[in-house]
Amino acid sequence: MTTPPHADIRLRDPGDLVAAVPPLLGFHPHESLVVIALGGEEPHQLGVCLRADLVPPEHHHDLAEKLLRPLLSHRARGVFLLVVGGGGADPPVHLPQRELVAVVDRVLDGGGVPVLHSLWTAKIEAGAPWCCYHEPDCAGTVPDPASTPTAAAAAVAGWVTFDTREDVAAQLAPEDAETMSRRAALLTSATAEAEQDRVLSGAAAARRDLATVRDAVRATAEGRLELDDATVIRLAVALSDPRVRDACLSWGGGDAAAAAERLWLGLVRATPPPERAEPASLLAIAAYVRGDGALAAIAVDVAEEARPGHRVATLLRTALQIGVPPARVAELAEDAATDARIQIEEDETW
Repeated sequence: MTTPPHADIRLRDPGDLVAAVPPLLGFHPHESLVVIALGGEEPHQLGVCLRADLVPPEHHHDLAEKLLRPLLSHRARGVFLLVVGGGGADPPVHLPQRELVAVVDRVLDGGGVPVLHSLWTAKIEAGAPWCCYHEPDCAGTVPDPASTPTAAAAAVAGWVTFDTREDVAAQLAPEDAETMSRRAALLTSATAEAEQDRVLSGAAAARRDLATVRDAVRATAEGRLELDDATVIRLAVALSDPRVRDACLSWGGGDAAAAAERLWLGLVRATPPPERAEPASLLAIAAYVRGDGALAAIAVDVAEEARPGHRVATLLRTALQIGVPPARVAELAEDAATDARIQIEEDETW
């Protein structure tokens, strides 16, 4: 689920809508069902954008029900459906995935979210043909996805559009195995020392750890942070204190947001499991609050793989599944961060 920057589209030209999808999602979808909602105060303002893999007919209804929940959470006024791929086509009658479109249309409309238009294209690239499912004369070719108003809005917001979802995931790929193995051994020793320090120093240790992370965000913003072994180990140890990690949750917004997200992304690549789960969960929150649902979902996967049952990752996965709006997630993150900072400042017995 992705929430785009403010963008208006020409609703009378379905080709523009098709071309807007890659910058909305952050990548070019393949073999997918894409649902683009209208939301916000302006009549033509884009709302949440959902993508799902194409599924066999016996799972069409379940998929439709799954899509309805976040649309209701975001108070979508209506949606556009786009099937990308799904088989060969002989327009205007023989288009693939007609049954899927019919089921989704029926379930969404029954839930109070009308389907305004349903489209098909084999792929989203300049010059590719598109067709409408219910209007035989409604067809055309896709304009350059990089030239749409949505692409311009995404560029201004600093979003990057990747060729595939796998390319999004590649950003989080860990460093080489030798480096990860060396750091895992260093972390074992450093974590034991940190636990002893926390027993002896109490909340002062947590305050030092939080200051360490804050300094790293500042250094990232200034372009002078180097994630060498010592820095990675120190930051991984600092974030292993749940209160320090939670105190960082609200850095997904505000002036420090971009630098914090770059730091979390760098640490996901640089930190071995299970400690990798902490920056991955922070990255997931930051990406989701920014509106990048694709990166958030991948970061949640990374966090849960590194540490199954991770609390923050589990909570965010639930938020993704039920469609909690990013603004609400930001509020919850701010509340949790405030509580954590109060504990760090006031608790002298821990």
